[in-house]
Amino acid sequence: MMKTKIITLSILMSALSFLSLKGQVEVAFSTVPVVNGKVVFQQFVPNTDGVDAMQQYARLQQWGRNQSQGNPLLSGIRFDDKGRAVTISSGKKLQLPGGSSVTMRYRFDTSVTNAGYMLVVRDITYQSEQSGSTSILPKTYTAEQMITDQAVNTTDENRVLRSDTRKATLAFLNELYAELSSL
Repeated sequence: MMKTKIITLSILMSALSFLSLKGQVEVAFSTVPVVNGKVVFQQFVPNTDGVDAMQQYARLQQWGRNQSQGNPLLSGIRFDDKGRAVTISSGKKLQLPGGSSVTMRYRFDTSVTNAGYMLVVRDITYQSEQSGSTSILPKTYTAEQMITDQAVNTTDENRVLRSDTRKATLAFLNELYAELSSL
């Protein structure tokens, strides 16, 4: 009787562990990397089994076209068919706690090989609004000023804003990674 309870409990624990792991979302970006003094996010995305570089590049092109349609924050999109590379300069309005928001501008680069492609997001800036004496004036900050460990750990009146912006940036980049991984 006791042996049966132990076996049943073991099976139940194993099943619960499997289900909880299956429900977890892969997090590609959890820190803010600084390369040569600049914030640069990089992540390798493997090609789907049975998909070669040309097919993956075609999928990436279509995704890029879909992303650019109707996006008022898109600055430019470039496809390099010979090098199988896509470059997108765009922006994203990030919602922060408390109803505030910042506009993140960034450059997104990918280069496809037979094994997969490297996702690189760099040249990140943020634009927020600050109250002036007569109007609301936009203020632009670099990623280095806003989301690095050093910036977030600075104790001043903008610490919460920087921390919230960092969290929203990482969430956006993880969504982007998940989207690209599913192509």
